[in-house]
Order: sequence, then structure tokens, then C-alpha cells
Amino acid sequence: MTTTYKEDPEHKIAELVVDGKVRHEDFNNIAVQLENFIEKQGRIKLLEEIRTLESIDASMVWEGIKFDIKNLKHIRHISHCAVVSDIGWLSPISKAAGALISCKIRTFTLDQIDEARTWLQTE
Repeated sequence: MTTTYKEDPEHKIAELVVDGKVRHEDFNNIAVQLENFIEKQGRIKLLEEIRTLESIDASMVWEGIKFDIKNLKHIRHISHCAVVSDIGWLSPISKAAGALISCKIRTFTLDQIDEARTWLQTE
């Protein structure tokens, strides 16, 4: 397993799970689904569960930058983001990103996944 994506339309939450290597195809597939979910739902919340992160295709970094530039209009449609991971360096990066965008970001450990979902559902 590398990445999975699912939606909770009732709570307007998109969930992304990364477990292993993130490939170019994974990124493109999830980007399209996320964009479509935002188009349908309007303002959404995002849960990013990062179990393991082996590597990222170099080409994906450029694709990520292009996606962010193209979809800056969608950033304002993400009101809350829960980053769930036991990878220590992700928490400070997530907090720094929160200072740059208007989205509320909280970090959780993997054993706090239910707490993260509750936070997103009740905020």
C-alpha cells in the first residue's frame, strides 16, 4: 500500500493515508479526487494520516508545486487539517505551514487517530 483516499461527505472530510512511497500516479489521482470533493462540498476538512514515508518521486515535488499554484483558490476551502503521524519532523513542518495559510492545523500521533477525526467532525 502506498496511498489511499476516502471521503466522508456527511462531515465534509477528506482522508488521505500515506504508507510507504508516494508515487507520481498516486499524487495525481488524489489531487483530482480532492479537487472534485472541494467542488462538490465547498469548504472541507482534511485528515492526513502518514504512517510511513519511504520516499517521494522527485518528479512529484514539481507536480506538487504546480498543483499548489493552480489550486491556491482551493486552499481557502480547507478550513481544518489534522496531520496524524509518528514521524517526528512532520509536526514542526505542519505547524509552520499553519502559520502561512488560513487553515487550522493540529497534529496528532497515530494512536490519536480517533481524536483527530472527532476534532474534525466537531470543529
